[in-house]
Amino acid sequence: MLQKAKEVIVSANSRTKGILAVACVYFIITLATMSAGAVNQIKNFIPTVDIQLKDGVQDTKDYLVKQDTVENVLTELSINLGKNDSLNKEKGYVVQQKDIIEITRVETKTIFVEEDIPYSTVKKGSGSWTKTVEQKGQNGKVKKTYLVSYANGKEANRKVIKEEIIKEPVDQVIRYGGVSKGTTFVGRLTTYGGDCYGCSGRASSGVKLSPTTGVNNTNSPYLTYKGKKYYCLAADRSIPFGTIIKISNHNLSTSDTIYGIVVDRGGAIKGNKIDIFQGSEGSSNKYFGGGTSYNTRFEIVSLGSGKASFWR
Repeated sequence: MLQKAKEVIVSANSRTKGILAVACVYFIITLATMSAGAVNQIKNFIPTVDIQLKDGVQDTKDYLVKQDTVENVLTELSINLGKNDSLNKEKGYVVQQKDIIEITRVETKTIFVEEDIPYSTVKKGSGSWTKTVEQKGQNGKVKKTYLVSYANGKEANRKVIKEEIIKEPVDQVIRYGGVSKGTTFVGRLTTYGGDCYGCSGRASSGVKLSPTTGVNNTNSPYLTYKGKKYYCLAADRSIPFGTIIKISNHNLSTSDTIYGIVVDRGGAIKGNKIDIFQGSEGSSNKYFGGGTSYNTRFEIVSLGSGKASFWR
């Protein structure tokens, strides 16, 4: 093309040659200017990339952004970070095609909570089968101030920054050994009749326990004492005559919970063993059915005077 232009200029007259020469100079200058601008544009060119961004609990969104640092991309998208917020990438990282930027929004709150202070149990005595709660335990109360951190709305960390005792706990005091009101124990419950081997038909306290006419000829297994009826019991000598005992977890054909009164002793009735009068040990004149139970629960309702004549 340049050779053709040269031939045209050579064959032209002098006036035309001048015009063509000026035109060529102008063309060259224009071409040079355009080339310089194109080079400059290429040098300053910043490509764009497709990325995804998840801001806290918001849905993930797609963006077309200039390929720049994470910090500048967030500025371009007008997204601000709190002082405790975090990113899954460094702020100076240059985003790439299909990158995912995740922002974890972190906030802190101060909350106040009242919590129980569990009571302690103090044990006294050295007995093996009786237990008495001399003092009931009570939980205390403490007011705690927590600094709680949440990441995207979910609790991430909790730290106690202050504690204030509102109520001190009260120890539970348990004494082992001995009997008193409230004493409990677990043991064996057996039945016996007025015609048992070695029985005289009377209890150690003088109460009549007949295999035919029942307790004091009432044709029943009950002793009436202070206006109430109780089953008659033989118990360890540490439990005084007249003591009223609540009995549960037995297998007698009576109420689930029954009450008896200590009127008798027995050579084999020691410690946590209790015998209950049922009438006759034979096949007739039994006031209730059932037999021995080994995990019966006993509770001293009231402590008797210990006098054999208490019932008279």
